This record gives sequence, structure tokens and C-alpha cells, in this order.
Amino acid sequence: MTKGVKHPSPFKVKMGFDEALERFIRTDPREVEELIKRSKQKKPPGAKRKRKTSGGSSQAENVVSLRRRRMRKRETGR
Repeated sequence: MTKGVKHPSPFKVKMGFDEALERFIRTDPREVEELIKRSKQKKPPGAKRKRKTSGGSSQAENVVSLRRRRMRKRETGR
């Protein structure tokens, strides 16, 4: 086997085979197609917004780059 090749972990479902087969059989194909169509539709603006990081741009002003800190340590000896 070559290095770096990883196989995906097996798909695991926490239910018995009988229950999974029964749920699969009860599934309505029209309902599945409807859900697929709905998932492919473009979401309206403002539906779910992405979370913003706390602090926003004001937090970025206070951040000191590691390189700048390291250079300051070299210069001052601290």
C-alpha cells in the first residue's frame, strides 16, 4: 500500500437492518424528488445569514502580527 492513501471510514447508521429496510420501503419517491428540487432552489436573501466573528474589524486593529512581535523581541531583548 502506498503512503498517504487513506480510505474513507465505513458509513455507520445507528439502527438495525430491519428498521432501515422498513424506512426505505416506506419512502415515497415523489416526496424525495420534491425535497431534492427544494434543496436546489436558490435561497431568498436573509434566510440564514452566516455568523460574523465577534469583535469584527475593531478586533483586527488590536491584533499584533507574530513577526512584528518577534522582531521587537530581538531589538529590545525582551
